[in-house]
Amino acid sequence: MLKRCRLRWIPSFSLAVFVVLLGTARAQNPPSPLAAYKNQFKTEKISRDGFDLYYRSLGTGEPILILSGGPGDDCDYMLPVASEIAKYAHAILLEQRGTGRSLPPRIDKSTIALSTYLEDFEALRVHLNAQRWTVVGHSAGGILAMDYAAAFPDRMDKLILLDTAPVAFQYLTAFEDNVLDRLSPEDRDRLATLEKTDSPQSRAAIAALESKALFFDRKLGEQLAAELSSAWHADIGHLLGPEITAPGYDLRPRLQTFDRPVLVLNGRQDPMDPWMAEETSAAFKHATLLLIDRAGHFPWFDQPKEFDKDIADFLQPK
Repeated sequence: MLKRCRLRWIPSFSLAVFVVLLGTARAQNPPSPLAAYKNQFKTEKISRDGFDLYYRSLGTGEPILILSGGPGDDCDYMLPVASEIAKYAHAILLEQRGTGRSLPPRIDKSTIALSTYLEDFEALRVHLNAQRWTVVGHSAGGILAMDYAAAFPDRMDKLILLDTAPVAFQYLTAFEDNVLDRLSPEDRDRLATLEKTDSPQSRAAIAALESKALFFDRKLGEQLAAELSSAWHADIGHLLGPEITAPGYDLRPRLQTFDRPVLVLNGRQDPMDPWMAEETSAAFKHATLLLIDRAGHFPWFDQPKEFDKDIADFLQPK
């Protein structure tokens, strides 16, 4: 689910999930691992500025907000995460503005900005009548979750960062090399050729190549890439990405006083590597860092049993 960011791309940080393999590949693949989850959830919405903000809910108890990455990814790929969390709490899987059915009347800097996303999160918290809640963020969604924690620390119960983009720009720059390191020489050559042009076809082919680097199980990665062929909203990524991961960004000063429990959970083989996860964990007073072996950027697909156990242990410690 992550679109690799060469250094010239890092400011836009388009962590685009499994974007666009050939449509014909879908018919050749076995049923999606996501199929079993789609009918479990109730669809709800709240009114925002000229549009409805949709979310999917499952479970009971304290609400837990779940943020997908991109920025600009549809949230479907996190259905297994939300389903697991719903065993212990009220899982709230948000279709962030500009994704899914949450479509503002126009898409520009006035509607797609960090401030409007944080306002959405707060509006949803108030709607749910929650004094505090736990927030889960994956990839670029982890940046949004950390920004929210910095802006509204008194509204947070716990924070869970899943293979998050790192807490500061200086740790992000290794990401592109880590992706390349996971590609074959043939794939690298093809990538270099594709990057000389900019078209929907070349971007789709680039995304297909990059998806191979995001999973420990490459076959599973290819299958999910085909399933989620239109998962990333490029217009959202290009508007929000440069703001939340601008060159030199550093969230650590704003998080120094954050004193709630934090779980940083990472696939050990993720191109968003353990060093990035360690530096993010070190930014918090009360953080636990866990690495899942033989897992990439989506450990709930690569190693679901270990992922579920780590989530359960954090949400319901013994």
